[in-house]
Amino acid sequence: MSTILEALKGVSSYPIPFRTLVETAEGRGLSLADEATAEVMAGKAFRLATADLLLWLSLAPNISQGGQSYSFSEDQRQQMRNRSNAIVGELEPETAGKSFYGYKGSSL
Repeated sequence: MSTILEALKGVSSYPIPFRTLVETAEGRGLSLADEATAEVMAGKAFRLATADLLLWLSLAPNISQGGQSYSFSEDQRQQMRNRSNAIVGELEPETAGKSFYGYKGSSL
């Protein structure tokens, strides 16, 4: 079996920074070292973490790393946002589609 870390990395082949995976998992109450069972992966916390990563990926820059290029078209970015919104809309309808403003992160 795989861990939650491996399962979240599997959302995309894009090189998601480890720190982003940690923050996403912790924000949803998941431990990256736990086993990614079918029950866990079907659970609300994991699905919302997946939605968070899809949203993050929809805003991620196109990059080249080690001779490998990673890029998304605008259509792909929109599809990721739509998938993310659909998951959040299903599991947290009270927050779906709301905009949140304010400071987030370590620099402005």
